[in-house]
Amino acid sequence: MDGLGVSMKEVLLIASGTLGAKQVGQQFQPYVRIRDKFCVEHVLDAAIQATSIGTIYIWGDKARLESMLAGTISRAVQLGIEVRIVQEKSNFVDSFLFTYMTFLCHRFGCPDEGVLMASEMGQPHWELLQAFGQNQTIAQMSINLLLSDTPLIRPDEIDCLIQNKNPQADFVLGRTVKQAMDAALSCVPEPFQYSRAIKNYYNFVFKGNSFDLIVNSFMAGRPLLVPRYVWNLAGHLFNNRTIIEGGRFNLKKIKSNAVFFKTLFSQVHLHEAEQTHLFPGSAAKKYYQRLKAFSFLVRAYFIIVKNKSSNNKFRDLSILEERVQTLAHCRITCQISNCIGPALDIDTEYEIEYIERFFALLQGDNQPVIYS
Repeated sequence: MDGLGVSMKEVLLIASGTLGAKQVGQQFQPYVRIRDKFCVEHVLDAAIQATSIGTIYIWGDKARLESMLAGTISRAVQLGIEVRIVQEKSNFVDSFLFTYMTFLCHRFGCPDEGVLMASEMGQPHWELLQAFGQNQTIAQMSINLLLSDTPLIRPDEIDCLIQNKNPQADFVLGRTVKQAMDAALSCVPEPFQYSRAIKNYYNFVFKGNSFDLIVNSFMAGRPLLVPRYVWNLAGHLFNNRTIIEGGRFNLKKIKSNAVFFKTLFSQVHLHEAEQTHLFPGSAAKKYYQRLKAFSFLVRAYFIIVKNKSSNNKFRDLSILEERVQTLAHCRITCQISNCIGPALDIDTEYEIEYIERFFALLQGDNQPVIYS
């Protein structure tokens, strides 16, 4: 099947996995109920109403998701939106890559469906990804990702995030300014108790301006342009939950991660890493440039996690992007917005209760503004 002309609308992946995921009370985050709907239902409802979305893939507990989302999927079909549910793998990164490969096989035709299904837990089928990567049209296709524990997200926010993402970036990481969340919370009669929530804001410099930012739940990019060794690194870091979750509760693991990171990008391993790039042949950077980038990122990471330094050099997003690109052969950018829906996710029972009571006020009518 030739899917190149199927639709100009965007592809959205929704992460609703439970393996390695965080629980809040007795439920995993996607299955927390807010206003008589599961979190993942709220996210899917918003996604099928977004004008920019034409295809949606959701990974998680396939049987459970198919049962709870049947009504929403039926409405999506009536709107001409394709929705598929994929059984999750052993961790977030593998689930993402397997879901992405499933989408590619459905859209563009899989050389051998059995090859895809034979992908094992913990080991994405790199050869299949590389085969798709030979087609530059497929490789350049950008996809979008939302987490499913953000019940406040609105259709217009999804459209705004997607339409304003950097079209030149291979990987986009969404961040929300604290001022936007403060403004939304100011409309609620009961003050939000940050001490009972988990919201880690850090100060960054962006285009000469200083912002308090939080990592939100929007990502986008071209997975086939991200080198294999970067995916391996992401899987390693996610599995031990150090950098992905902010790290301040797992500081003992930072040293082992730093050693792993340095070894992976050492002069010896650099050549091997180049050979496993999904697009072989890109020129290797000089080793001292890699070492400089690695040193900067490690120091910046310590400063951000410990949050004790006023050295803005290590909080300047443009410099961070530059060092990451030097190290990873990717054009990575941070997208700064004030979209409250992705920012206020579900981490504690207090947040569940607070959002439940003030749902309509928190969603609000303020139009999101993209700063980047």
